[in-house]
Amino acid sequence: MDERELRDRLRTVSVPASRLEVETLVHTGRRRVVRRRTWQAAVGAALAVGVLVAVPSLLAHPEKRAIVVDTAPSTSTTTEPPPIATPSQAPAARACVMTALPVPAGLKDVQVAGVDPTGRYIVGNATRGNNWKPVLWTGGKARALPVLGPSMQLSGVNAQGVVVGLLGIGPNEQTFRYQNGKYTRLKTPAGSWHAYPQPAIDTAGDIVVNVEPAGNSGGKDSIVLFWAAGETVAKKLPLPAGANVMAVLDDGTLVGALYENGEAVAAYTWDQQGHGQKLATPKGQTGAAYAARGDWATGGLWPAMSTARWNLRTGQFAELPTPAGANVPPALNSLGAGEQVNANGWVVASGHAVHDGGEAHLTVPKGQKGTAVAVSDDNLVVGQAVASSGTVLGPRAWRC
Repeated sequence: MDERELRDRLRTVSVPASRLEVETLVHTGRRRVVRRRTWQAAVGAALAVGVLVAVPSLLAHPEKRAIVVDTAPSTSTTTEPPPIATPSQAPAARACVMTALPVPAGLKDVQVAGVDPTGRYIVGNATRGNNWKPVLWTGGKARALPVLGPSMQLSGVNAQGVVVGLLGIGPNEQTFRYQNGKYTRLKTPAGSWHAYPQPAIDTAGDIVVNVEPAGNSGGKDSIVLFWAAGETVAKKLPLPAGANVMAVLDDGTLVGALYENGEAVAAYTWDQQGHGQKLATPKGQTGAAYAARGDWATGGLWPAMSTARWNLRTGQFAELPTPAGANVPPALNSLGAGEQVNANGWVVASGHAVHDGGEAHLTVPKGQKGTAVAVSDDNLVVGQAVASSGTVLGPRAWRC
C-alpha cells in the first residue's frame, strides 16, 4: 500500500485535531505528501500506529483587530456563546470553468500546493522516488525550478511571485525563499530544528514557520520563527509556550492555535509582541485555525469535526454547512477542518471550495471529479482532477 492509498483510507475515520505528524509515524521509505495540520493528520497518526481510540483533542507592524474574547488560554465552557453567523443554505451552485495546467517535460505526479492572492502564481510539486521537485506556474505557464538538493517542496507564493518552501526531508529540513530566480537558505537559531507543518508568506514577503528541536515530535518545545522580507536570519517571536502559527496576514497578525500538554485549547491570533486574542467557538467546542487571509480565518471545531470560519474584523463566527451531495467520508457528518481561505471568505475543506452561497461547482469531464487545494482572492480555485478510480490525473485550475 503506498502512502496516498493509506491516507485515502485514513480520511474515513473521525478523531480529534492533532499536532502529531503522519510523517513521523509512516515509514520513511514511503512517498511523502504535503503536510497539512487538519483533522486528517490526526486520523493518520491514529491509524499509522494501529490505535483507533477516543483521544483528547490534539492538535514589525502588527495591527490589533477587534475580535472576540479573552487573552487567557482557558477552555472554560461557561462563557456566553460567541456571535454566530449562519451562512445561507441556498443551493447557489457556481459553475467554474476548468483549465488543465501544463506539466514541465520529464516530471510526473505533479500536484498543486498553493496559489497567490492574485491568481497569477501557482506552486506545486512533482514526485521522483521519495523526493519532491518544485514547479511554478506564472500566468498559466509552467516551469520546473532548479533544485539545491534531492528534495525541495514548495508550500506558498505571494503576489510578487516570491516562493517559500522546505529543502530536505525530516530533521534536515531547511526553509528557503525563491525570488527573482535565486534561492536563499533561511538561517535558524543554533541547533538542529525540524520545521512544521510548512512555512507561510505574506504579501510583503515576511515568512513564518514553527520549528521543534530535531528528535522531538508533536510540537514539543516548539518555537515560532519569523524572517522579515529580504532577511536571512530568523527572529524568534515572543509567543506563549504552546503557540503554533499557521498563517501571517499582511498587517503582521499571526493566526494559529494554542496547545497545552499536546492538546489544542483554542484558535488564536497574536501580534508579533506576543499579545494574543482567542477566537470565539461555540460552547463545548475546541477550535484551531489553520489558514487566514484578509479579514478571514478558517480551521476546525472538535468534537464536532466541522468547518469553522472566523471574521477577524467583527469577531463573527460561522460553522460552514456541508454542501449537498458532498463526498463526505462515512464516519463524518461534515467536511472537517478548513484548510485554506481567500479574502472573500471562500474556504477550501476536504477538496471542496465552499462559500456562503453553497459550493463552487468544479466542472470536469465525465468520470472525473475536481479536488480543490487553494483559492485566490479573485476566486481562482486550484487543485487536481481525479479519476473515478482515485487516480490523480493532473493539476487543474477553475475560474469561478
